[in-house]
Amino acid sequence: MVLTSIRSAIGVRAVAAVLTMALFAACTSADSDSTSRSPAALDAALRAAAWEDDLDAARRLVERGADVDAKDETQQSAYLVATSEGHLGILELALASGADVDAKDSWDGTGLIRAAERGHHLVVGRLLRAGIDKDHVNRIGYQAIHEAVWLGADEADELSTVQVLVAGGVQLDRPSGQEGLTPLQMARQRGYHRLGRVLEAASAHRPFPDPDAALLSSARSGDADSVALALRDGADLETVDAAGRSALVLASAGDHVEAARVLVALGADRW
Repeated sequence: MVLTSIRSAIGVRAVAAVLTMALFAACTSADSDSTSRSPAALDAALRAAAWEDDLDAARRLVERGADVDAKDETQQSAYLVATSEGHLGILELALASGADVDAKDSWDGTGLIRAAERGHHLVVGRLLRAGIDKDHVNRIGYQAIHEAVWLGADEADELSTVQVLVAGGVQLDRPSGQEGLTPLQMARQRGYHRLGRVLEAASAHRPFPDPDAALLSSARSGDADSVALALRDGADLETVDAAGRSALVLASAGDHVEAARVLVALGADRW
């Protein structure tokens, strides 16, 4: 029942996207008349640009006064669209334009919940770095970590999403409102062995005595779960070893993609 309701909500988002994009096409045929648009029309055009992932158009509309937090009748804003669709450029524009990082959608869900549901690990990491409420519970009793597991899959994007959430310090032991299952129990019920592995490691984890050393060692060996746990324990993302190599450099040198994905999502310097 809950899953059907959530999938229906996804359908509503898709319909809203089509309607808003049609409005965008009608509103943006010529830049020359844009100064005569009402604030509401500018906001609608910005939402459409967000659905389309048209960063150039979105930037121009923001410059003309469009509001990244302005919502339509379905409670979609340009900011919230960016989170659910994984449009990182639009998200950066929204955050730079003062978006309310804790804005809620029609399900009383945050952008973090929306991004986690879709397995957008880079968006999840960016929102955590922006200080979003990482443990908010939506109106059906789900946190972001619940959505990432229950509505996800046992694939690479979902795996990275769960690892990033673990690294970001989200609560891991709260039962979901509907099923009464913790994230680990959800993974087991779904038969998600990879997600279950991450959550089992987190459940059994005892804080590292030296999180920085643990981060470097884990990155060197390619243990992405331990990378996440070292960051959860407070490791410095940019700590370096005796040779001046950061965790990301070590993971990249060993071709440890899974570990590198976690580090990049949480803001590791790629250079």
